[in-house]
Amino acid sequence: MKLSLILENTAAQFAGPDAEISAVVNDSRLAAPGAVFFALPGARTDGARFIAQALEKGASAVVSAQEFPRELKDGYPGAAFVKTADLAVTLSRAAANFYGHPSKKLRIFGITGTKGKTTTAYLLENILRLGGARPGVIGTIDYRVDGRVISAAANTTPLAHDLQELLSKMSAADALTAVMEVSSHALALGRVEDVDFDVAAFTNLQRDHLDFHKDRESYFQAKARIFELLERSAKKDKCAVINADDERAPALLKSLKGKMKVLTFGIDRHADFRAEKIEVLEDMTRFVLKTDQESLPVKLHLLGCHNIYNALAAIACASAGGVTMHSAVEGVEALKNVPGRLERVDLGQEYRVFVDYAHTDAALENVLSNLKLMPHSRIITLFGCGGDRDRTKRGPMGKIACSMSDVTIITSDNPRTEDPAQIFSDIEQAIKGEFSSYELIPDRKEAITKAVGLARKGDIVLIAGKGHETYQILKDSTIHFSDVETATEAIKNRGGDAK
Repeated sequence: MKLSLILENTAAQFAGPDAEISAVVNDSRLAAPGAVFFALPGARTDGARFIAQALEKGASAVVSAQEFPRELKDGYPGAAFVKTADLAVTLSRAAANFYGHPSKKLRIFGITGTKGKTTTAYLLENILRLGGARPGVIGTIDYRVDGRVISAAANTTPLAHDLQELLSKMSAADALTAVMEVSSHALALGRVEDVDFDVAAFTNLQRDHLDFHKDRESYFQAKARIFELLERSAKKDKCAVINADDERAPALLKSLKGKMKVLTFGIDRHADFRAEKIEVLEDMTRFVLKTDQESLPVKLHLLGCHNIYNALAAIACASAGGVTMHSAVEGVEALKNVPGRLERVDLGQEYRVFVDYAHTDAALENVLSNLKLMPHSRIITLFGCGGDRDRTKRGPMGKIACSMSDVTIITSDNPRTEDPAQIFSDIEQAIKGEFSSYELIPDRKEAITKAVGLARKGDIVLIAGKGHETYQILKDSTIHFSDVETATEAIKNRGGDAK
């Protein structure tokens, strides 16, 4: 495809040949003849620093928000140099042009919110698969089509060119729909500007990512951007799906009134899809799903009230996509588990061990509240806080863990480049003197082994923070690490109480 066609309907201006482009890249190491290199700024470095490297590798064109030095242009006379005021927006449109606007060929469900995106996506995928739709899924755990994994997830929502390529692959694989977890980062950084959504869902807003968004209002506005994109979409029968119980629901509903169809879900407030007669049991969650027309019993294999919200969101999205309520209920009931979301590690032992991705104070409180509803003797909670991330949640997470657990073990999560001692200090400042039933164990494997070793008959062990992740990010390296694998090993090594 010619460079001019790729840049069609963008504000980019270029000088040089109208090159034939065969690849869109943002990593100079992937540059080659026929590639257009987008010099994106990053969290740690600026892609503009690698323009010369991309050209040396033969890139046919480079796109940057900065001016190009004369000596650079003179040194590579065969290359096209493109300048744009908004690099992210230009990349989004260029990628959509290059891959033929694949979102126009698919029914696109976008799910945003602080918590629940992954589980809601799994539930909705299950509904759609049972209906024969061969759905594609783009989310935190992996990217897949009709249950087949394409690749692990580098980001919850990929960069614009990677996203458009994925959607193109899904369309080529005869997927009829795509379910996307849409992160606040992706919305703020313009990664989904050229995705034509059919349905957009809002799960909830809790404190998270304030290291990036700076304040909660900015975080909310980033999330709300998905509905602006939905309104702009050329799709027919567009629908917004809103959690009626969230404190931000009234503002969202007011802003959407008269612009598109809106469906709501909830437990506490009146909603189009609501749950009543809730029972949180040891091995399932039961409720009655009610609409103004129907009432159906639902039995979830997923545990906890938060998963009722996720099921309601998935059912509402499916309904917006034309699925009957009976079929939607069958779909959510058929899902057995979601990796790292209250995932039970069960070897027949007399105590229960759960692994969960909860890595904010609100998420940890939510999980522990649900566990406390189950029959138990004691709750043993293990958690840590990630390095180089929002420090304001560390103290609150410590308080919640200690106040809602009988025993708390504080350990490393993904410390990244930050000194683990500083992370522990931030946590301990909030709990020292008020709580005494906690222990600091920096090594996560040792900490998990200790937590499992403390468990007695009837106890619940919660291993929080990393969930599905199979790695741990340290200062100088990333190592293989799985909470599920480590907990399994610890249970086996105890011996005697596992079948």
